[in-house]
Amino acid sequence: MPIPEYSSLFICPQTGKKLRQATSEEMESMQVAGQPNLDGAWIREDAAVAYPVKKGIPLLVPGEAILLQLKTPTP
Repeated sequence: MPIPEYSSLFICPQTGKKLRQATSEEMESMQVAGQPNLDGAWIREDAAVAYPVKKGIPLLVPGEAILLQLKTPTP
């Protein structure tokens, strides 16, 4: 999925934090975790949630947010 030039304006509707485009590895893990049929996703800078892209449209609304599992550092 190409990155639109206006994507720098994408922010989380809940926190106002910036969003970045999901990598192919992140997309693969989301689909394995039960999120099929995604064209892409935008991930919040703290990696706590992702907003899906379906049929080319970013769904940047709280009800569509996908909770992501945060990796905890191992001691």
